[in-house]
Amino acid sequence: MSLKLIQQAINQRKPISFEYNKEGKVKGERIGNPHAIFIMRKKDNSESTKVHLVQTEGVTDSGKGFNEFRMFDIVEISNVHIIDDSSPFDIHPDYNPTWTGYASVIEKV
Repeated sequence: MSLKLIQQAINQRKPISFEYNKEGKVKGERIGNPHAIFIMRKKDNSESTKVHLVQTEGVTDSGKGFNEFRMFDIVEISNVHIIDDSSPFDIHPDYNPTWTGYASVIEKV
């Protein structure tokens, strides 16, 4: 269900809130602007579906500030909610829709 909601948020350019449940990561709500969902192939040829998102609020353990791109494993995301009462987000100036990592894109702005 997370995939469909995130696709809808990308199409509407609406922010989302979600929980990230990956082991070793800080638990808690994160908020951000999803720009793409794509399949990433690792060097060992395994694949994982990622969300490329500009995190704007919430918990973080990245050591970076907010309003920067982060990647999240979609299988580790739960409790996704589209923040409907917000205006459509602006596309981040660092967004590159032709990035080679998007070769297997599922959805993008």
